[in-house]
Amino acid sequence: MPHHEKVALAGVIEHVFAHRFTLICNEQAYLADLGPKGVEAFPLKQGQAVRLEGEQRPSEIKVARIARKGGAFVAVEHKKPHHGPKHAHADAPADAGIVLAAVKKAGWTVKGKPERKPKHFEVLARHDAGEWTELHVDFAGVIYKQKAADHGKWNVPA
Repeated sequence: MPHHEKVALAGVIEHVFAHRFTLICNEQAYLADLGPKGVEAFPLKQGQAVRLEGEQRPSEIKVARIARKGGAFVAVEHKKPHHGPKHAHADAPADAGIVLAAVKKAGWTVKGKPERKPKHFEVLARHDAGEWTELHVDFAGVIYKQKAADHGKWNVPA
């Protein structure tokens, strides 16, 4: 799991987009996200001076606390996304051997090595002489996604 830098900013809300907003601080714009529940607890208004604390993500700041200038902080909770039962991530270790065994047991022929991602492996495989397919396999060995292989990504003939 990546560790995101904690940030604390004070500035003025420039634009509001539902539960996201831009904050101008030291003449620089930042995109921040309160989440749908956060905006219920702290309504956003264009031109409002605020202080916030949160985690700097690649695309935005996930706000953990926000306050009007001079006011008390309001805590903001961000729920983890729910991907459904097919996308369950067991607390199993990331073992490529488990993933390869599961894919082969399901009748797939694997080409190359699995690509490790934060919460799953991606595997290039096919049934018999069928089309190459990209499989997404969680650490417990569950194949939860199948899609046509991107020939550029996997370096396989079209």
